[in-house]
Amino acid sequence: MTEINLQGINETIYYDECPNGLKIYMWVNKKVNTFYGTLSVKYGSIYNKFKIKNKVYETPSGVAHFLEHVKFNEDESTTAHDYFYKLGSDTNAFTTFHYTNYQVFGSDNAKDNIIHLLDFVQNDYFSKKIINNEKGIIIEEAKMGEDDPYTIMLFKHLDNLFKSSEYKKLITGTIEDIKKTTIDDIKLVFDTFYHPKNMFLVVTGNFNPYEIVEAVKENQNKKEFKEFLNPERIVLKENKKVNKNYEEVNVNVASRKIKIGIKIPKKSLKNYDDLHIRIYLNMLLKANFGNTSDFKDELLQKELINSMSYMTEIFDYYVIIMFTIDSPYKEEINKVFQEKFQNIDISLDTFKRIKKSNIASLILEYEDVEFVNNLIQTEILYYGKIIDNLKEIYTNLEYSEIEEFINILDLSNTSTLILNPLDK
Repeated sequence: MTEINLQGINETIYYDECPNGLKIYMWVNKKVNTFYGTLSVKYGSIYNKFKIKNKVYETPSGVAHFLEHVKFNEDESTTAHDYFYKLGSDTNAFTTFHYTNYQVFGSDNAKDNIIHLLDFVQNDYFSKKIINNEKGIIIEEAKMGEDDPYTIMLFKHLDNLFKSSEYKKLITGTIEDIKKTTIDDIKLVFDTFYHPKNMFLVVTGNFNPYEIVEAVKENQNKKEFKEFLNPERIVLKENKKVNKNYEEVNVNVASRKIKIGIKIPKKSLKNYDDLHIRIYLNMLLKANFGNTSDFKDELLQKELINSMSYMTEIFDYYVIIMFTIDSPYKEEINKVFQEKFQNIDISLDTFKRIKKSNIASLILEYEDVEFVNNLIQTEILYYGKIIDNLKEIYTNLEYSEIEEFINILDLSNTSTLILNPLDK
């Protein structure tokens, strides 16, 4: 077992790997009485089309989410919930664009819980009866999503940002996608993606890491897996420009919502790796649109907005920034934001303040069991490894570097979505 020492923040991540390729990451906190285990599969909703060697496979949208649901069925009459309930633990799962995550949370019997987490996720039992029974449940969930204003807001905006990308599609798939999903689709993606080499285990909290590693390796050595075939996701060619610059829709919201998205080709930032793109963008967004920014304060003072938030993500070859604003003044808001995008800046004092704040937060982050688990997952998914020198990276940031980043940052490729309340 390897100890990954996080430089400058006095924390350690324990790392090991099973002979079958399953990676294990652990963070121990003896100050708490709980543990949190997650098993992540690098297979999400955007993997609808993939190839193995030269053969192309295609599944209905939503199969990743469908598989997440049926995975809890261990046989025709037993679910994973039954086992964890007896242990006094909670279990759940979720599917994102990029991965599927299975989790267990408890205060006792960490080893037994983690082993059963592996057992039920790696269990290859499926039946037509289970598939058909689950369809009704998933269809109801999809209907709820299609009626939920915030789901509508997100995916309608993604549809306006992207012309071809799989990110436009609901994670659940449509009702028609769900209806046409077969047991063959489920078995195909399970056999292809649910392999130890395509998974990683993260355990955080109060437990003995040596006991967990020994138990996990013993468990994995007893199982047989087919050869991992290294499936390659087929990424659809995407237009550089947004799909639609402006749209208004009427939905069931209490007050008008405005979403403004920015689509930035990654190749325009080719001199920067994903980590530094995220660092610089987050610093700039905090300086220009954060809670302590002059811009947000002015909008609040003028009562132009009730609230605003932002997020940034890297979707394949594009960096996406999305703002969500609660305001009745659609023309004025769109105007002031477009003007602000052309005048992004950060003062030296603000740069130093945010830099200092980011360094301080690194230490504070390592307190909550669930938060640290998610933090480890994020680094593995984004970068394929634990970033053990993040404090050093922040410390070495220079003001001239972020000035150079601003000079090449083009925020002109935007899409605005107005969500108007339904007429009463």
